Amino acid sequence: MVTEDWFAVRRLRDGVYLIAEPMHVNSYLIVGSRRAVLFDTGLGVASIRRCVEAVTGRPVSVVNSHHHFDHVGGNAEFDEVAFHPDGIALHRAGPPSHWLPRYLEATALMEEQYRAFEVVDRAWFNVLASEMRMRPFPADFDPGRWSVRAVEPTRLLTDGSEIDLGDRALRVVHTPGHSIDSICLLDERNRLLFSGDTIGTGSMYAHLATADIETYARTADMLATDIAPRVDDILCAHGARYRTYPDVLARIADAFDLLLRGSLTLDDRTDCFLDPVQAAIFDEFSLFVPTGFRCCKPATA
Repeated sequence: MVTEDWFAVRRLRDGVYLIAEPMHVNSYLIVGSRRAVLFDTGLGVASIRRCVEAVTGRPVSVVNSHHHFDHVGGNAEFDEVAFHPDGIALHRAGPPSHWLPRYLEATALMEEQYRAFEVVDRAWFNVLASEMRMRPFPADFDPGRWSVRAVEPTRLLTDGSEIDLGDRALRVVHTPGHSIDSICLLDERNRLLFSGDTIGTGSMYAHLATADIETYARTADMLATDIAPRVDDILCAHGARYRTYPDVLARIADAFDLLLRGSLTLDDRTDCFLDPVQAAIFDEFSLFVPTGFRCCKPATA
């Protein structure tokens, strides 16, 4: 494990590295015998390329799980960037104007609460791994000038597209729901799924403008049915618990089914932009839906 001022880099297994911006977002470097893929490029508040070059000297291509700012912030550091064609216009448009300033506000609140939690954790529980402890933004980061530069794709990836890294192949799985352009990467030989924001161990956002709850439910069912038998580990894009396991996919699919049938109690919450949402809370994850959400799937007799 290598810890930079901002990034935490950890080897998870042969050829697979977590590049975390702890408590913000997790990117993954997947290294083959000829090439490497960086799955997402983070917030863009520090150079992710420097971390990548410290791990591998092989040519690196970026693959974006989707267009959201916290997954594409470092795209401009790389020559080759690939994503799903449904994201082209969304990448060009950039995030809504309030997202970055509100994210900074939410981060300040999170940091304040995190410090109190960290004291308790160190005294009693030791839940937090050292490399996943939250750290302040880099000293040279200017919040007032933070922006995310749109980058045109050098390759478009659709469902079933293959990425050849030499001794490792990645297959694209289109997983719309969180966003229309969301994808996962399946490494079937090594029984790994890189899930982006489609699957998570914390809040799963189904409330944003490019989300669709019914589509998300169909995606969750597909993953539980078709992908779960092919993988042993799922590596997620958010949270200190970056790893989960395929049995959770059926529980997520069931949760969406219950949600659409109106069988869940929804609590009031706020998202990472301080916008109000409603949430269905489970032990392993939660589903965020828009305020005023009404179920749309008829109950069975």
